[in-house]
Amino acid sequence: MKWRFLVLPVLAIAGASLAVYTVKKQARPAPVAPPSGEPTRSPFGNRVAGSGLVEPVTEIVNVGTPIGGVVETVLVREGDVVKKGQELFIIDQRMMKSQLQSAKARLEVARRKLDQLKSLPRAEDLAKAQAVVEQRRAALKDAQSRLDRLNAITDPGAISANERPTREYELANAKARMTEAEADLGEVRKGAYPEDLAVAAADVQVAEAEVNALSTDLERSDVRAPIDATILRVTARPGQFAAASSGGSEGLVTLGQLTPLNIRVDVDELDAWRFDPNGKAVAVLRGGKRVEHPIRYVRTVPVVIPKKTLTGDNAERIDTRVLQLIYTFNEPNPGVLPGQVLDVYVETGSGSGTLSSPAAPSPDAGAATPAPTGG
Repeated sequence: MKWRFLVLPVLAIAGASLAVYTVKKQARPAPVAPPSGEPTRSPFGNRVAGSGLVEPVTEIVNVGTPIGGVVETVLVREGDVVKKGQELFIIDQRMMKSQLQSAKARLEVARRKLDQLKSLPRAEDLAKAQAVVEQRRAALKDAQSRLDRLNAITDPGAISANERPTREYELANAKARMTEAEADLGEVRKGAYPEDLAVAAADVQVAEAEVNALSTDLERSDVRAPIDATILRVTARPGQFAAASSGGSEGLVTLGQLTPLNIRVDVDELDAWRFDPNGKAVAVLRGGKRVEHPIRYVRTVPVVIPKKTLTGDNAERIDTRVLQLIYTFNEPNPGVLPGQVLDVYVETGSGSGTLSSPAAPSPDAGAATPAPTGG
């Protein structure tokens, strides 16, 4: 009987002990996974650090089309080296060619009309107008002679009362028709009026402008490389509809000059005052393999902007503003690609740095623009 009273306390103590053991075991901190690669380290004691985005010396050029339409042919692929003016892709040109043909026909009609006015007066028109004048002159002379013969009759009873007014009316009508014929002859002899020639010449200019506009559109539908460059990306596909000015942030074809490569460095505005353009600088490759590339200062972008290039670090601030610095690689082939992010370290002196930018030695930069100083 005494044993029965001991079972419940023993079970309670065992359950409580098991619960404490389970909670304690599950409360152990999870082991920290080793990093995939060691973080980069600065080779300088005093330095300004920033993330650098590799870009072509010409920056990224996104080529779109100013003429909307269906892509007919794509003539390049990624990695191709193109020359300035080389064809990249072609927009369907059938509609533009038909419109251009119609415009050329209208231009030809306008030119023919101008030539027709300039050819006036024609000999045939002059002869015809002169013949009409002679005919009207003869009719006037006949009417005048009939009235004179009537006036020569002295016997009032020999003529009717209505005959004299009739002869006078015929004479007046013949004089008016004679005046009309002489005016027509003068108009024919004068040829085209200056005002008519000006209107015809203006019609020719309008038709020429229409032809030139359509010719320009036809030429622009054949999209060409704006610079000597390497094709970095092609998103245009035959049969794809390309909206006008669709370059934007992507572009139908993306290109840039890869020799040399530049690196655009974002430096936090809080550290910008310590930047020294004369300090040594290196770009360090990420990913565990420690590779340092010496870089040379080119220029400072003279405006502080919101940070756009993100590295993905959990501790990274995205609500900050940065000063952008442009550097170039000293090596002709540093083994990096446009769009790659590297860590950049710039050596500073013991005192405050300066943001005044000396003339850069790089060929793509003139005298660097001073940026605002801080302290």
